[in-house]
Amino acid sequence: MFACFPGRDSTEYILVFEPDLPALRKPLEPYRLSFMFYNDYKKQQQMATLTRERDQLSQSIGVYRNWFDTTNQLVAEMRCQVKEAETRETHLKNELRKQQIELPQTNTLQYVDSLIKQKMLDQEGVMKQPRRTCTLPNYPKGNQDVLGKIAHLAQIEDNEAAKVISWHLASDMDCVVTLTTEAARSIFDETQGRQQVLPLDSIYKKTLPDWNRPLPHLRNGKICFKPVGNPIFARDLLTFPDNVEHCQTVFGMLLGDTIIIDNLDAANHYRKEVVKITHCPTLLTREGDRIRSNGKFGGLQNKAPPMDKLRGMVFGAPMPKLYSTFSGQIDLLQQYRAAVVKLDSVNKDLDLHLRSLNTPEMQKKKQELAEQEKNLMLIEQKLGMTPSDKVTESLLQSIMLDASDTPIPPKRMRRETVKKLYR
Repeated sequence: MFACFPGRDSTEYILVFEPDLPALRKPLEPYRLSFMFYNDYKKQQQMATLTRERDQLSQSIGVYRNWFDTTNQLVAEMRCQVKEAETRETHLKNELRKQQIELPQTNTLQYVDSLIKQKMLDQEGVMKQPRRTCTLPNYPKGNQDVLGKIAHLAQIEDNEAAKVISWHLASDMDCVVTLTTEAARSIFDETQGRQQVLPLDSIYKKTLPDWNRPLPHLRNGKICFKPVGNPIFARDLLTFPDNVEHCQTVFGMLLGDTIIIDNLDAANHYRKEVVKITHCPTLLTREGDRIRSNGKFGGLQNKAPPMDKLRGMVFGAPMPKLYSTFSGQIDLLQQYRAAVVKLDSVNKDLDLHLRSLNTPEMQKKKQELAEQEKNLMLIEQKLGMTPSDKVTESLLQSIMLDASDTPIPPKRMRRETVKKLYR
């Protein structure tokens, strides 16, 4: 319902529409519609013309402002990319310092390339060094359910431990481990029963040892007695190149809680003390002796022969730790090289874009925007209206500001901006 009043010539009126919707939890903002009242026809025509000009200028100014806003957002995105690249480069440089690798201030890429090449040569040299290997022929792995022979499933770094553990498991070293009984049966049939096989689906896993179980002289977090001879579970000396979980099952069953200790005297002392509190597992010494879990030791059956008597049925040695060290350094250097290239690229892109902001064409756009905003203010003054989109000097200054003052937008917004600009 509207009340009618006589209008005053050349006066701006504002209609306020307030919605009355009690069902809404949150009230709606009122809608304001401004208009000018004229009681002279010619003046109305003049004002209509000015209004059209005002609308056209407003539309043009909006286009300019959107363009400048997008340009500023792109600068912010580029600066953010530079910052991220600098952070990445600094982080990797610090990681290289931890590896005792210092980088020069100049010719960095050339130095990194030569260092990578040298590290690869050093790594190749380490790989070619002679090391203990298992010469027992492995079983062909044509079937994915076949893991291979036990002798090839694990590696042991220490020579003495490798000798005594290989000898202790001598009767099992040639056994082929399979995932299923069907695969084991197939191998058995192919070899007319001559090949030992061990299917993992036939192992009762609840009886397997806990790989985190402490040594028997440690009970409830306390040391029951002070051992001598550096005891350690034999299984803890094994490393598995592949199929770690399956191999833990296999060697957990084969070795159980078997312990490696320095010598026979230390082993006898350890067993004597352990049996006072609990069952003692089999003890193997680094000198090649064995004390069985029932306490029996001595004789040829409990003494490992020299390594060359094992006829190649011995666990191989893993790649030296130096090999892994070189691998890590090479990977780090390659990452650093990529980071340096990335940083250089984003810096160049930013510099190129900043230069484009000072071209004559850009200055002309800024001047055109300033002129249009000035004209808009004049037209609105002639119309006797309150400026609907007030142009202030600070707005023009913001356009002319150096892009370093542009706030960095959120990452998602920055990505959308870049996508929009490069369409």
